[in-house]
Amino acid sequence: MNKFIAGAVLALLSSQAQAAGLDRSGQSVASIFAADGTASLSFGYVMPSVTGTDSRGADYDVGESYTQTAITYTNGLKGTGFNYSLIFDQPYGTNVDYDADPTTSNLGGTMADLDSRALTVIGRYKFGDRFSIFGGIGVERIEADVALNGLSYAGAISTAAVASTVPGLDSTLLGAALSGSAAAATAIDSTYGAGTTAALGSAVASTSGSFLGTGGYTFAMDQSTKPTYLIGAAYEIPDIALRISGTYRFQTEHSADTTEELLGRTVRDSVDFVSPASFNLDFQTGIMEGTLLTASYRWTDFSAVDIVPSALGADLVNLDDGHRYTLGVARRFSESFAGSMSVSYEPENNNDTVSPLGPTDGLWGVSLAGQYSSGALKISGGLNYSWLGDAVAGVAERPAASFEDNHAVGIGFKAEMVF
Repeated sequence: MNKFIAGAVLALLSSQAQAAGLDRSGQSVASIFAADGTASLSFGYVMPSVTGTDSRGADYDVGESYTQTAITYTNGLKGTGFNYSLIFDQPYGTNVDYDADPTTSNLGGTMADLDSRALTVIGRYKFGDRFSIFGGIGVERIEADVALNGLSYAGAISTAAVASTVPGLDSTLLGAALSGSAAAATAIDSTYGAGTTAALGSAVASTSGSFLGTGGYTFAMDQSTKPTYLIGAAYEIPDIALRISGTYRFQTEHSADTTEELLGRTVRDSVDFVSPASFNLDFQTGIMEGTLLTASYRWTDFSAVDIVPSALGADLVNLDDGHRYTLGVARRFSESFAGSMSVSYEPENNNDTVSPLGPTDGLWGVSLAGQYSSGALKISGGLNYSWLGDAVAGVAERPAASFEDNHAVGIGFKAEMVF
């Protein structure tokens, strides 16, 4: 009874919609608790609607639909207390595209496409029927393409480029002066001589024109494949379907070759970065016959993730840590059918501006799922609807576009067989 209900709760594992930062799969290790000889295939399709406008009247619809796939296999060594699970998933990603004219909009031509794949092997040892520990090793592949374009990026990148030619001049001060700050203009002119602000303004305007005329800034990062590690522990009371488990994934160091295009120059180099450490806390318990309560929390250390290409000289990621809370209930309605409902929440970070490559802040989501069981086969399906928090996308901390009243819809399917 309890294992049947537990399966229903996991029906939407591949349909998280717009999770915090770059999070996609949630990196669940639930398959390590499955029965020996269990294989599963999950597929999710997420359709975000992320629309906004800028001060120049441009309209944006930047959310690109994407798919999620996960495959697991679990087995054990009878009589040893040891079992293992193989997990393939797509832990991180982003698909954003500002389809507007870069010369007449703040962010037109800006885009990001990050893709990841991971294969993990987890081994678990049980001390009796209640306490267990587990650990895993895997391999993770990440690649990305980014373009920064539009008048906001043209101004910010050109201002930084021009400021770098003047010893000791801060680009923020120059940006303020060119935006009309009399105090900033006076500070520059008094330090470098009368008329310096005007001369630098002309240089910035010329560089901006060149930036737009050469297609803005583009960044291509080759695949980086590195080993990953995790540890965890669980406590269970099988008679009441109680289980609490914690999983910590260590930060993974990556290095990849890069190609940048900026102001007519091609720069080939490499970049060092990390994929984030994370912690998943999962809880479930039976609350009455045929009914299961679940709760989970996921923390992801996105603030440690920096990608700073050599030609651009600025961070392409710039995200706050991710926090995701989920509460759900599953109910068995018959020997062959069960259903579940869950609510997810990600708090707002309340920053004045967010990255244009992730122009939402916070989330509320509702998931409904059903599972049909026939012998050794279980088929699950579900739907997720998420309300995405309003945000102001900014460049160099200056507002560039406003995004409001957005959402995402996710559809998920899972087939599970015990051999």
